[in-house]
Parts: sequence; structure tokens; C-alpha cells
Amino acid sequence: MKIKGKTFVVTGGGGLGRALVLALLQKEANVAMLDINESAMEETLQLAKDYKTNLSKHIVNITDKEQVFALPEKIIKIHGAVDGVINNAGIIQPFVDVKELELQVVERIMNINFYGTLYMVKAFLPFFEKRPEAHIVNISNMGGFIPFPGQTYLQRLKSSRKTTYRRFVCRIKTHQYQWLLSYFLEL
Repeated sequence: MKIKGKTFVVTGGGGLGRALVLALLQKEANVAMLDINESAMEETLQLAKDYKTNLSKHIVNITDKEQVFALPEKIIKIHGAVDGVINNAGIIQPFVDVKELELQVVERIMNINFYGTLYMVKAFLPFFEKRPEAHIVNISNMGGFIPFPGQTYLQRLKSSRKTTYRRFVCRIKTHQYQWLLSYFLEL
């Protein structure tokens, strides 16, 4: 896919998300940046300088299914189309033994790292089926490959995210076109 002139949705407006947003903007893409943290997005907006007209920011909690499923139409109204989603947002668990890890922390990790990604995929997939080409990139970390002490649930989630979406990589035939709908980027 050529990036210039395409529109990408990036979850996470700070950290790696910020780097992804700025890199896409430098390649002349349009970007819809999503984050629950408005100040992180404001900092990214300031760094975007000359590319601000190609960037929209959206305060979104990706664990809120209704907010996520309302996104595609909002973003399409602003940018005209969506050509790709980069599921970057995620959190890490505290480095503690399982017996010390509160269930509410596990649920929060699961909601952001797994369900947030799932909601994004499910929300945008129907729109991608109508595009001549569309991509979904799911960012993970080494937690899906290498065991780290005190990271039991995070490792399970990262491994699940990796294998679930690796199996999700599929070709969907609609009309006379064929689209590769999912890439998996492992960092």
C-alpha cells in the first residue's frame, strides 16, 4: 500500500503511537489519532507542525464498545475514508506474582490490550471490505514470545493477541477484489 494520501487510524497518541502518527504524517498520510489522554494527543499535535491539517484527534476509550463502533463514520466524515488501523494502545501489568495481582488490574489489562483491539477490528472491518485495499496492524511486544517473571497475565494476553490475529490474517473476496485485511507487526 502506498501511504501518501491514505488515511490511518492510530490508537495511542503518546509514546510509540506518537512516533507512528508523526511518521505517517511525514509520508503525507492523513491520520486519525485516538487516545483517552487528551494531553498526550495535544503534545503530538504540537509536534506535527506543518502536517496539522492532515491530523484529527479523537478522545476515545477503546474499551468502550459504543465509542469505538461510532468511530468509523466520524473519521470517514472528516477524512473521506479509512485505509488502515494501527492498534498500538496497550498497557503493561505491574511486575508482581500472580497471587499479588488484583483481579481488577487483570480485567483492565484484558479490556485494553485484548478487547480494545478486538473492538477496533470489528468496528472497521465492514468499512474495509468496501475499500480496494485496507490494512490492520496490531502491535504487540516481546511478552508474547519470551516469559518474563511477574508478567503472567500480560504474557498470556500478548501471546493471545499475537496468535488470534495471526490466524485472523485472511483474504476476503468480495466482488472481484481480494483484500489482505490484517497484518501483524511484532515489536
